[in-house]
Amino acid sequence: MKIFFSLTIALIVIIQVLFFLWSYFFGGSGYQKIESLREENQSLSISVAALEKRVHDLEKELDNFKKYPYYKEKIIREELQMLKPNETIVIIP
Repeated sequence: MKIFFSLTIALIVIIQVLFFLWSYFFGGSGYQKIESLREENQSLSISVAALEKRVHDLEKELDNFKKYPYYKEKIIREELQMLKPNETIVIIP
């Protein structure tokens, strides 16, 4: 009887350990999920860094636009392709 009880407890412990290992590696919040979330986090961190640089560049451009009138004219002429009255564009090939 004592041996049967010991074997039953050992079997229950082995089943619990196997279940734990299976859920750790293959479960919904297991090791694979954690690794995929780490990769996604790294990818998003790179995207955030690129967007922060873009924001910084745009803020610098906005400051230049507010401070320097010639910069405003440069933007108007080059990016918006606008002219002053009585001006003509000469394109040299």
